[in-house]
Amino acid sequence: MGKTWMEAIVEREAQLGTDTVARMAKIFVGDSKAQVNTIGAALARNELATARSAARDLTNNAGSLGFIRLEEAARDCERDCAKGDIEKAVATHKSLLALVEICVFLLRGRYKLS
Repeated sequence: MGKTWMEAIVEREAQLGTDTVARMAKIFVGDSKAQVNTIGAALARNELATARSAARDLTNNAGSLGFIRLEEAARDCERDCAKGDIEKAVATHKSLLALVEICVFLLRGRYKLS
């Protein structure tokens, strides 16, 4: 079984320092919601290249904090867009919405972010 979300954050803090991870978390909170919203809007307009690009950005942001489940889901969305499978990408996007909310909630609580 993989690490919990909190274990991933604690590991990043040990590697990079709490202050650095707190700064990364602040960026993640702002960027991840924008990225997941961009994915949804692009999919609604059938703009797979735009959705794919935003999914790639989300993949990288999630990975930087060790959020493996979110990273994998974003990578799946990117892959779905690359294949032109909009139905699967839309379904994956729904998972991304929930996963981003969980990550943001966790980070806001740990680092007292607004």
